[in-house]
This record gives sequence, C-alpha cells and structure tokens, in this order.
Amino acid sequence: MNKIFISTFTAFFAITLSLTSCGKQKDLRPDYVKENMKLVWADEFDGTDSEPNSDNWTYNTGSHGWGNSEVQNYTKSRENSFVSGGTLKIVACKNEKNKWTSARLISSFKQSFTYGYIEFRAKLPVEKGSWPALWLLPQSNEYGNWPRSGEIDVVEYATNTWGKKAYGTVHCRAGYGGKAANSDYIEIKNAAAWHTYAILWTEDSIQWYFDGKLLTEYKNPREQENGWMSWPFNKSFYILMNVAMGGTLGGDIPKDLQKCQMEIDYVRVYQ
Repeated sequence: MNKIFISTFTAFFAITLSLTSCGKQKDLRPDYVKENMKLVWADEFDGTDSEPNSDNWTYNTGSHGWGNSEVQNYTKSRENSFVSGGTLKIVACKNEKNKWTSARLISSFKQSFTYGYIEFRAKLPVEKGSWPALWLLPQSNEYGNWPRSGEIDVVEYATNTWGKKAYGTVHCRAGYGGKAANSDYIEIKNAAAWHTYAILWTEDSIQWYFDGKLLTEYKNPREQENGWMSWPFNKSFYILMNVAMGGTLGGDIPKDLQKCQMEIDYVRVYQ
C-alpha cells in the first residue's frame, strides 16, 4: 500500500507541477476585475496552425525605422512569428544578409476595444539591443496624428536603456516621448520568465498591473476645455505586439547576437 500511495502521489505531484509551470490556471486579476467584469475576447494561441489567427491579427511591415531609428524589417514570415505548443513566438533574427528581421502583430480593424482589463502573459527578450513591447494605439485618429489621439504602453522593456526595468506608459498631447503624461516602472528579476502585464482602463483612469499588483495610475483630469489633450482615451484602441531592435531605446546590438524571442501565452480582454 505504501508503494502504491507513493507512486500515486508522485504522479499527482508531477501533474500538478506541470500545470503550475504552465501557469494558465493561476488567476492574477485584481479583485475588481474578478467581481465586475467578464471575458469578452481572448487569443490563447492554442490552435494547430502555425500562423497566428487571421481573425485576430494582421501585420505592420517594413524597414523604415518606425520613427525611432529601429534597424529591423518587420515581415509576415513564419520565421518571425509563429504559433507552437500553445504560445505565440515573435522572433527577431539576422537574415542571410546580416540584416535584422522581426514581426509586429496588430489587431487593427479586427479586434479593438474601449475600456476594459487587458492582460498579457509573456516572456520578454532580455538581450541587449532588443526592445519588446505590448501596447495599444487608437483605431481612428479622431483627435489627430500621434500623440494627439493617444498611446497606451502596457509594457516596454529595453535592457540597454533601462536594465531590468519594465515600463508602463501613456502618451497624449499633454505629455509624450521622454516627457510622457504618465510613466512608471518595476524592476523584474527575470523578465525572460512568465509574468502577466495588464491595464485596467476605465472612464476615470488607466491602471497598470504586474503579476496582479498595481504599478501606477493615470487619472482622467476631466478638464473642461480641450480635455482630449490629456484624455483621448475615450475611443477604441487596438492591440500591438512586437520586438524592435536597436533604435532610440533598443540601443547598440551586440555583433554576436543572432536572434531573440518574445513568447506570449495569451491575450485576454475583460469588460
């Protein structure tokens, strides 16, 4: 009986450990979200096709620096973005011409949202020269071009510039670029491990969460005149996921670096 018990316990422990390491069962949402919101959309990246779900994602492509002197060429190639083993991989790598390629997936005109709790579970690349981001842009620039219609960065990470600091930031006409309207960080011991990055976006504020813990908050100032300048966040926004290389935040890329990867377990939206 003891041997049977030990064998059964060992098997149970192995299954439990496997589920824990996968981590999909652990709910890190704030209590407010659990009590007041329901899941309205998600991509769990569990499909059998290696191509990301075309009902949810399309691509930005090109190699023009994207306003930040970045060096990568964004492509639609499965070399740079693919689904396998229940996760999405976004891979920045050198091609045969020693040039960097990567991917920038967007949900524009496929999935967009106004308000809600938007959560990513991801492993970020930590290699010097990389600049991964999970973020949102307005579906329509109703207040004008960037930064007038806003930008919400759920998380950005750039080892060369910030070390182990992961930033959550909001840009708008009232503050953008190096003088963003709101920006704060948390130091992550190992950003290459699984963590959750999220925002709770309401009519009153945008709150950033790391592994379920509040990081920072940007409150709607509710200005009577030209209120859009500080709060253009009453419109529909779409999701972006990308790995940039070099540029103003990525910085110098080591000559011997060949590739780096961001892995996303899921994207979930609650309202």
